[in-house]
Amino acid sequence: MKDSKTDTLIVIGAGITGLMTAINAKLSGLEVYLLEKGNKPSGSSVRIAGVLHSGARFAGSDNDLAKVCFEEWKWWISVLSKDKRKVGGYFIKLKNEPTEYLESWLNSLKSIGIPFSEIDSPELGKEINANNIDKYYFVPEIQINASFFTNELVKVAETLGINYLPLSSIQKAEINEDEYEVTINVGNQVKMIKGFPIITSGIDIPEVAKKFGVNLEYSIYQGSHILINTNINELLEFVHKPGTYDLLIPSESGAYITPTLVPYNRLIITEEELESISSALKNIFINKPEVIGYMTAGRISINSPKSVLKGDYIANLNNLIIAWSNNYACSRRVSYYIAEILGIKKVLTPKAFNFS
Repeated sequence: MKDSKTDTLIVIGAGITGLMTAINAKLSGLEVYLLEKGNKPSGSSVRIAGVLHSGARFAGSDNDLAKVCFEEWKWWISVLSKDKRKVGGYFIKLKNEPTEYLESWLNSLKSIGIPFSEIDSPELGKEINANNIDKYYFVPEIQINASFFTNELVKVAETLGINYLPLSSIQKAEINEDEYEVTINVGNQVKMIKGFPIITSGIDIPEVAKKFGVNLEYSIYQGSHILINTNINELLEFVHKPGTYDLLIPSESGAYITPTLVPYNRLIITEEELESISSALKNIFINKPEVIGYMTAGRISINSPKSVLKGDYIANLNNLIIAWSNNYACSRRVSYYIAEILGIKKVLTPKAFNFS
């Protein structure tokens, strides 16, 4: 690894970005420490309902992002076995929505190559108000159990020999000859490790960055996954520019409806968020279902330093890297860009993810 910036990587945050970065680095021959503040991953990577987008959601509004998602979708479809994911879902156009965006959306799907087919009347469940739906389009989105999937990646990391350190927090970080000496608390023990830091700790990135003397300009948002008491048979998305509501995701307990991002509220849902979905529910269901629960996921937008990667966030600060995947499926893309910065190989292959 003489061309690499480092022989040892310290990845801070065991979410999807940190895990994929750590696994790629280990497969490339580096020594890797993976730090996680909880006893297992517990941030945004596990606090979502679990969709690896094909790119169709962004087609027509952000075609560049749609193309990136589709490339990553093709990779994930080759990695995840049939028992680890479900493929499929429907984009629906409601009758009260204009047709202009539909035309742009369909043209974008065709130009990008995202597969789709128009369906006359799919079986979506008896509670769906089909009278309000104008068009149905089948698109092969990938659905996963995000919590299970992330914990399986932790097992992969440990099997590869990554030094996984749950319940860890950074006490201090000092740079010495272009290498950081990081003192961490691991449970009741204190440990010092040396290496090149990659900060992938989600909404905790600003707090962690301060430990390394880096102050960020940022905003934090949250997206709520509101659980409603209804049963639907398939993933439903909407043919419109991402807005007030975008997804209806079936689960064992009901269905999650996911509104757009709102200002950060310490991951507590607000009355405004509940009210924002009220009209949407009336359009979709025969009888508006009751809200029975929710989960929220924090998201961060970093203004400075500027990202060196469009669509996702990576800041290369010479002696450390800060990284954030805006889309769950794009974690491999981010890990590969980090590999370029570090001067190491891009070696993630489907066989590396032999989940138990």
